[in-house]
Amino acid sequence: MRCWVYMDGFNLYHGAAKRTGYKWLDLLALSRRLRKHDSIEHIKYFTALVQRRTDDPGQRQRQRTYWRALDTLGCVARIEGHFTRWPKYMPLNWSVEAIEEHAKRGYNVVRVKPTMVEVLRSEEKGSDVNLAVHLVNDAHQANSASTFEVALVVSTDADLAGAIRIVTQDIGKPVYVCRPNPSARTRLLNSVATSVFDLPTSVLRASQFPPMLTDARGTFHKPPGW
Repeated sequence: MRCWVYMDGFNLYHGAAKRTGYKWLDLLALSRRLRKHDSIEHIKYFTALVQRRTDDPGQRQRQRTYWRALDTLGCVARIEGHFTRWPKYMPLNWSVEAIEEHAKRGYNVVRVKPTMVEVLRSEEKGSDVNLAVHLVNDAHQANSASTFEVALVVSTDADLAGAIRIVTQDIGKPVYVCRPNPSARTRLLNSVATSVFDLPTSVLRASQFPPMLTDARGTFHKPPGW
C-alpha cells in the first residue's frame, strides 16, 4: 500500500534516538523497516530549530547538519514549528510532596502554600498541531496522488488522538502509530489508531546514515558524539 509517514521530530529524538544513542537516523530506511510491505511515498518531519544554549553552543549546528543529511533523501519534507521561552513561577517538587503528605495524615493544609521559584520555561510549539493538520488534510484529498492509502505516525503525543480518530473513523483510512519510547503511556492513541507498536532498538541501529554523506554543497560528516 502507498504509505505516508508523519514523524514527530522531538518525540522521536528524545524518546528513541537520544535514549539509545542512534541519532544519525535515516528516516527513509527507518520507515521502510517499520512498514516492510508498503511503498513509502512521502515522509513529513515535524521539528523546530533549537534555541542557542550557553552550555552546548554546538547543538544548533549538529541539528542543521542532521537536517542536511535528511535533505539528501529527497522524500523528506521538513515542517518547522518554533521555540518559545519565558519566565514562570512554579512550585518545588519536595514542597508539594510535603504538603500532600501532611494532608494524608489528616492535617488541615488548605492555607499552606508550596515554595515557589522562578524558572525559565523553554518549549517547542507547533509540531503537534502541524502534524495533526497535515495528517487530516492529506487524508481528505480526493486525488489519489495527493493522499495516502495508509499512514504511519511516529509519536507518543496524546494530543494527536483527535486527528487520528478523524482519519481512522470518519475518513476510514488506517493509521499505524509507532511509539519511540516503549515506556510512554499511549492509552488515547491506542483507542483511535489502527494499531500501536513499539520502535525496536534494532531497527534504529540498522537505520543509520553512513558517517560521511555528499550533497550539492560537498561532503559532510556525522556530528561528533552522534
